[in-house]
Amino acid sequence: IGTPSMKPLIIFGTGKIADVAFQHFLRDSEYQVVAFTCDAAWLPSLAGSEPTHYDLPLLAFEEIERHFPPAAFALFVAVGYQELNALRVRKCEQARAKGYRLASYVSPRADQGPWLELGDNCLILDGVGIQPGVRLGNNVFVWNNTLIGHHSVVHDDCWLAAGATLGGCAVVGERCFVGLNATIGGELTIGADSFLGAAVLVLKNAPPRSVFIAGATEKFRLESDAFLRMSRMPALARAAKD
Repeated sequence: IGTPSMKPLIIFGTGKIADVAFQHFLRDSEYQVVAFTCDAAWLPSLAGSEPTHYDLPLLAFEEIERHFPPAAFALFVAVGYQELNALRVRKCEQARAKGYRLASYVSPRADQGPWLELGDNCLILDGVGIQPGVRLGNNVFVWNNTLIGHHSVVHDDCWLAAGATLGGCAVVGERCFVGLNATIGGELTIGADSFLGAAVLVLKNAPPRSVFIAGATEKFRLESDAFLRMSRMPALARAAKD
């Protein structure tokens, strides 16, 4: 299975996160995806045929090692941040217990150098900026255009959503979720199991299980067509005076 120059890989999951991971491994990776797996309870019921995903075999995780032995295949757990990443943590532990080596994906379009220290089952997408001295633990997912400042540490099982910013020497504890465009100041520590919502600005150390939520922008009272008409009026008035 696969080609001599590529390593065979199984992806756990069939949802949107698995689709994102699959497309990136397919686009540019040393791995070739040869199968998908999920818990038996989530396998589709197909009369007279074996289930597939992206035209590849889809097998029950409970017996995956019977078909793809751990000594010959790597595995990637492509699960979201449900239960503050705890579901993904459990599946990684189960895969390791079966003997699988967990693969990581780092986009060649990420801005990172040989200084990066990276654990297993990590996903680093396009446009991520990783400065010198950064350490990422196991099972860390970092989405597009995130900036991780120099000498920062992101511990195991975290999720950094697109556009998040970590200042230099920041520390993010285990199993944290950092939302879209959230900012953590430099030399700060965020305790384990914390939830930072979209667009929050954190400028003080936070203990474990902290929650930060930023207020949403209020919807303007006018509908878009009326607003555009109103916004043109000052310009039209100035033009009439000229």
